[in-house]
This record gives sequence, structure tokens and C-alpha cells, in this order.
Amino acid sequence: HNQVITVQDNSNPTFVESLPADEIIECNATVPNAATLTATDVCGNVNVTFTQQEINGSCDNESQIIRTWTATDACGNVTTHIQTITIQDTTPPVFTGIIPSPVVYAYCDGIPAVASITASDNCGATTISFNEIRIDGDCINKYDLNRTWTAEDDCGNIATFTQVVHVACDIKIYNAVSPNNDGMNDIFYIEGIDCYPNNSVEIYNRWGIKVYTIKGYDNVNKVFNGYSNEHNSVSGNDLLPAGTYFYILKYEYDLYGTEKQNIEKSGYLYIQSK
Repeated sequence: HNQVITVQDNSNPTFVESLPADEIIECNATVPNAATLTATDVCGNVNVTFTQQEINGSCDNESQIIRTWTATDACGNVTTHIQTITIQDTTPPVFTGIIPSPVVYAYCDGIPAVASITASDNCGATTISFNEIRIDGDCINKYDLNRTWTAEDDCGNIATFTQVVHVACDIKIYNAVSPNNDGMNDIFYIEGIDCYPNNSVEIYNRWGIKVYTIKGYDNVNKVFNGYSNEHNSVSGNDLLPAGTYFYILKYEYDLYGTEKQNIEKSGYLYIQSK
């Protein structure tokens, strides 16, 4: 009778320490040191080896670190543990230095210059671009300038800063009227007066007699086209004769309700004959 007793080792080694877990860290964080792992085996000694591989990401500040611990016993049974450390860049740049006010009210001749804004990033370089868009308002002499600074880092994270400049311009007076319906200078045109509806216009002839007066002059419905609207004037409601006249314009000039001024302008107005 023969008895064969086969002694074999089919058991894998077992790591002793707590196994390091996968981690996701920001690019400016400190990469943790690799752990030192040991292992035991049911039958003998165990050899533990360690390797590390770094894989580049889609941008300079991103990568993966692959750490592998391999425990091997005398019979070639193997236990492996892999830890993946993902280094990412998800933090946008931060604007630095003197940041301009996000909302500015300005007259046409006082529009602030474009500010020079800087930015920094937690992991690398930053590129800043600038764009300005004009948005017309509901009247000709008021509009907005939308200014946008965009800071972008190497991994495409973006931070934006927007400044809105509300611009109000003063009026411009064209002091010649030729009421011949040719589409040119047919009315006493006051550019931008529609932005300041709280206004009045008075026109006098050379003898100081008022020949025209109106409130809320708007270049459309309330206009002076060479005809008198004063019943006590020398011409009644007729077309006024060619010549030099004198106008007085009063209006409330406001910078979007923040700075109101009562302004009066006067000068000579010339009416040409048909």
C-alpha cells in the first residue's frame, strides 16, 4: 500500500498594514508619500516590491500617479494592491491688484479708461483677455459699455469680471432750419433731447417776440419746423419768414438718475426760406 501526501502552497500573502486608498487632490496640494507595506504568508517569508508610474493628463497641471505593491511568497503566490492618485486642476484663476468698480456712471467726455487687471492661479500661468461691447439704450445719447475680462489657466479654468459703464451724453444743437420737406434740416434738430424729456424750447424773433414755445421737445411729434405756435406773434400760426431767431432751451440733464442738473442753453437759430 502506497500513500502519497502532497504538500502545496496555494494561499496568497496578506498585507499587514491598512492599504492606502485612491485619492483625488488639487494640483497645488502635497502628494502623500508612498506607504511602506509588509505582508505575511501562511507558509513562509514574503517579498514586497513597490513600483510607481506617472501618467500625464490632458493639461500640464493634471496627471495620475499609479502605485503598485506586490507581495510574493516562496511559491510564487501573489497579492497586489494598486493606489491611484489623481492630480487635477479645477480651481479658476483669481483676479488680483486693484479691481475697478463693477458699475460706473459716466458722461461722454469722462468715460474711464480700460483698467489693467491681473490674475493669479494656484498652479500655473494665467492668460487674460478683454472684450468690450456697446449696447445702445432707448434714446440716442445713452448707452452701455459692457466690459469683460476673462482669466484662463493652463487647464481651461476660467474666471470673469464684468464692468458696466452707463454713459450719458449731452445734447447737440443744429441751429439751421430749412422747412422745404427735402428731408434735410426740415426741423430744429436737437440731437439727444429725447433722453431728457423734462425740457422746454422757446424761440424769439429779432424784436424779442416769442414765436414758438413747447415743453417735452422730442424731434418727432413736438418739433419746430419753421411755423409759429404763438397766437400773439407777428405771424400767428403761419410759416415764419427767413431770418435769424433766438432760442432758449432748458432741460434737466441727469446721469441715470444719479446726478441731475438744470441746464439752460441759448443761441441763434437761422430759418431759411423755401
